[in-house]
Amino acid sequence: MNEIYFLVRYTPFWSIPLLLIGAEFSYLFWMRKKVKMVAFCSVFSVWGLVATVAYYVAGGPEKSVKLIMGIVHYFS
Repeated sequence: MNEIYFLVRYTPFWSIPLLLIGAEFSYLFWMRKKVKMVAFCSVFSVWGLVATVAYYVAGGPEKSVKLIMGIVHYFS
């Protein structure tokens, strides 16, 4: 579980590059008219956006980890 908490605590360090890289590649594949690759890269880009927004809504590094710990404790 420590790995999950680590990923949640440092979400912007992986989600923002994922968002930017996914958006850039979906644009490049859109220019080449590769529809499946556009969808694939767009899903990664949207996942990065959702993760970043959820991180900030949860309250940053400390509160987001406490929220995940509460969810894990509730379901276990």
